[in-house]
Amino acid sequence: MTEEKIQKLEETISHLAQDNAELSDTVAKQWKQIDRMELRLKRLEDRLSSVEAEIPTGGEASEKPPHY
Repeated sequence: MTEEKIQKLEETISHLAQDNAELSDTVAKQWKQIDRMELRLKRLEDRLSSVEAEIPTGGEASEKPPHY
């Protein structure tokens, strides 16, 4: 009976080690994806800032036409 328990524990440990390795791989892949997404977001923010800088300010658009 004791040997059966030991074998069962060894099997459980083996499965847990495999699950742990798979989870570690998944987390590593997700970090890489997060890094790529953060870089992409930064680039989009920079592009948005440059587009916003080209938009005329409200002062020019709110001026009354000359005939008023």
